[in-house]
Amino acid sequence: MKNKIFHSIYTKFLVTFLGVLFFSSTLTFGVIYWSQVGNVLEQIRVELVNQAQAVQTLNQEKLSDDAITGLYTQGIVVSQIYASLDEVDVSLSEDEIAKLENGEIVYRDSHQGQNLPMALGKLTDGYVVSTPNLERNQIAGFVNIQRTTMLVTLLIGSVLIVIAVAMIAKPIKAVSEATKKVADGDFDLRLKVVGKDELAVLARNFNIMTEALSRNDYIHRDFVSNVSHEFKTPIASIKGFGKLLKDPELSEIQRQEYIDIIVDESDRLWKLSANVLKLSELENGVLGLKKEAFSLDESIRRVVLLLQEKWEAKNIDLDIQLDEMIYKGDQELMAQVIINLLTNAIHHTPENGEIRIDLKATAKEVIVKIVDTGKGITKEDQEKIFDRFYKADQSRSTPGTGLGLTISQRIVSLHGGTIAVESTLGAGSTFCVRLPK
Repeated sequence: MKNKIFHSIYTKFLVTFLGVLFFSSTLTFGVIYWSQVGNVLEQIRVELVNQAQAVQTLNQEKLSDDAITGLYTQGIVVSQIYASLDEVDVSLSEDEIAKLENGEIVYRDSHQGQNLPMALGKLTDGYVVSTPNLERNQIAGFVNIQRTTMLVTLLIGSVLIVIAVAMIAKPIKAVSEATKKVADGDFDLRLKVVGKDELAVLARNFNIMTEALSRNDYIHRDFVSNVSHEFKTPIASIKGFGKLLKDPELSEIQRQEYIDIIVDESDRLWKLSANVLKLSELENGVLGLKKEAFSLDESIRRVVLLLQEKWEAKNIDLDIQLDEMIYKGDQELMAQVIINLLTNAIHHTPENGEIRIDLKATAKEVIVKIVDTGKGITKEDQEKIFDRFYKADQSRSTPGTGLGLTISQRIVSLHGGTIAVESTLGAGSTFCVRLPK
């Protein structure tokens, strides 16, 4: 408990501010004292000398000693008359004695062992000593005023600082408590944002963080759910048909059919694993870009030849319009994008259909378009088509893992570009890739 108090930000703020306040007040007191005390002492010296001279003048006018001292016992300076210097109890130098004999006033900074100034003057038959009135001591009054001012300043400042520190520490404590809840998995927590200061910015950024964490948590859960579903289907098929193969009465034709299904499902499972791994590498920066200059149009032609068996099997007519283009990027990954898009176009284009591939360049960007004559994609599906494992065909009869477009979008994004789809039901789809030059 003791360590918690000493390590509290509230305590640190409080000790820091109080220390600064005490130091600044003490420094201010010292500066004012040493800058003004000289003026006060000079004022006292003038008053002491003037009053001693006034007593000398009254003495010359034959006013009695009692009457004179009676006039000067209530002010800030008091005067007393002594018969001899012995009664004054002060040691004078020869020069000071000479001044007294000449009627001048002798001023001393201390008198009778006290740190009080005095003014000494010679009368007709004695000496006058003027000293500050201890009850109305200007120096002591000045010091007392300064001390009182400093104490009041410290008191008021301390109260205000305690309140201010409490106001500052409260939202910080709220953020601290909120971070503990977020660490426990509560991503729906939001802080109240008040004002526009740094603490408000902190609260606003905290809310942005929790919103992102909440969104990522949802994506993570959805991803795990989809992965589980996608892996479960081929595994179940492999397991089921593997059991059927144990039947000794199974015909050779059925056996080969079951073996083909197991091979196809194994291939599907392998592709799914490979795509999940590639997507993970892309999103976590493990698979870095190997940027180099290459012929983008030639790369597209190679992909077309690679998939020739698939589009020829459906007797699809290809319309290829490619401008010569040298592009600086990752040739292997960009080829993967074209493979994914062209494969999807082939899958969704009916027999004897048409696919057009365009490569154009503007002053600022490179544009690749792949247009098919398939059945098209609904508006609702267009908004989700780049999500992981999403398939417009909810029956999942369409070949593929549902990760091709997600991987393509990530690759294009790493190159600083965008990928979009435009589609009309019954009129086909157009996938457009835009890359910065």
